[in-house]
Amino acid sequence: MNVIFAVVFLSSIVAISVTAPQTLVQVLSGGAEKSLKLTFTLMVAYTVWLGLFQIIEDARLTQKLAKIMRKPVRLIFGKLTERENEYLSMNVTANLIGIGAVATPTGIKVASLLDERNSTFQQNMLFAVSASSLQLLPTTVISLRAQAESLNPADIILPTLLSTAVSTVCAVLLTMVFCKK
Repeated sequence: MNVIFAVVFLSSIVAISVTAPQTLVQVLSGGAEKSLKLTFTLMVAYTVWLGLFQIIEDARLTQKLAKIMRKPVRLIFGKLTERENEYLSMNVTANLIGIGAVATPTGIKVASLLDERNSTFQQNMLFAVSASSLQLLPTTVISLRAQAESLNPADIILPTLLSTAVSTVCAVLLTMVFCKK
């Protein structure tokens, strides 16, 4: 994949050098500026959410969240230890509110716990559910759209909900069919 990106980047540089050499530096610096702006926007959003999740974990609210999520999680993943259920509940919750990048640390923790038990089916299901990422509220995308001065940044909620619901149901069903418990 890195080779493909490198080839595309270099061919773009050559093409712009030939067609409009006077704009090469302007295009490169403009792209760098936009990428830094996006990076800092996402960094602020993720810092807030990671801080909130750390407060939730420190306040032991993860145990209460795990109790609330126990039945839906057990329905999809089967029997889990208490610690696996806590991390998995945090992961699913972060994905539900549209902050998938914040869900990654808890996903890694639960994946390592599942690996210790050698639970291949549950690891496959975790990957499928995380990749399809059912989102009730796509907060990251809404914040990016607001940053880009969209007239209505939240108008993607219904399409996102519908598309992620379909993808998650398909992912769960396909994992159940092709991976044995």
